[in-house]
Amino acid sequence: MKTRSSLSRALALALVAPLLACGGEAGETRSADARRPDAAAGPDTLPESVPAPEMEGGYLIVDPAQVREWQESGEPFILVDARDPVQFRQERIPGAINVPYVDIRAGGDLPPRDARVVLYCSDPSCPISQFAYDALQRLGYTNLYDMRAGLQGWKAAGYPTQIGESSTIGAGG
Repeated sequence: MKTRSSLSRALALALVAPLLACGGEAGETRSADARRPDAAAGPDTLPESVPAPEMEGGYLIVDPAQVREWQESGEPFILVDARDPVQFRQERIPGAINVPYVDIRAGGDLPPRDARVVLYCSDPSCPISQFAYDALQRLGYTNLYDMRAGLQGWKAAGYPTQIGESSTIGAGG
């Protein structure tokens, strides 16, 4: 009985520890952008001033300028905030849906496998988007991008954020 309790605690810690690593910083939020961009394009359509995605440590990395360009280009992609729902409601990138890493591990509602998916979390030190990337890759996703700079990098680039109720796949996101 004691072993089962210890195993349960260890499993709970393994699932929660990555989320605690992404606490993020408190800061001023911006009002929601009036538009809801739902689109992006591939690296071949980027203007010369925006570098193409690059592989780093097994992850295809995009920066906030690339994601913003994709939003404005009209090509479909899914922007996934892998943080928990509370953080997502506090502030997120316009057009993002919330698919927490723990839901991916649990087999919750996920984007279509053939979709272009861009993942992000709080900041460059947050590993959640990488964990989500790995989990989706194990499920057969092949068109994945990690916006390593996270929400913090998005804001530092001067791009708008949203606050308030979340969008999830189950809610039509």
